[in-house]
Amino acid sequence: MISINIHNDFNKKLTLNKNAIKNLCKKVVKNEGCLSADINLILTDRKFLNSLKKKYLKMDVFTDVMAFNLGDNKNIDGEVYISIDDVLENSQLFSKTFNDEFSRIFIHGILHLLGYDDKTKKQKNNMTLLEEKYLLLSNISLISNI
Repeated sequence: MISINIHNDFNKKLTLNKNAIKNLCKKVVKNEGCLSADINLILTDRKFLNSLKKKYLKMDVFTDVMAFNLGDNKNIDGEVYISIDDVLENSQLFSKTFNDEFSRIFIHGILHLLGYDDKTKKQKNNMTLLEEKYLLLSNISLISNI
């Protein structure tokens, strides 16, 4: 069974297509061979993600996404935190729509839950290819900004 819970701690004015978010997550997880998943998606701000990065990774840097998996790669019990501040900033920086950047970051977080890493150039390239593959599965809007 695959369960996805969405928590919007950023701004209640965000418009979320919860069914589309859940469907995309399920497609990625199933396609990667995951048998069971209980995922919490938390939409938050830059400051909160920075505090998590300091606490758990001992790094004082900003990030757009963090993922924590308490299960194993075949059975996920995890959380994906997304900084909406950074999604907004990155969408402008990379000339992408807010929805497209959010979708990419969301997929990136799911891939981390599934055991993928991006510490080396080869790993990062592999994750980017997977992000591109799964972005093709997302043909409707997941989110819109204020």
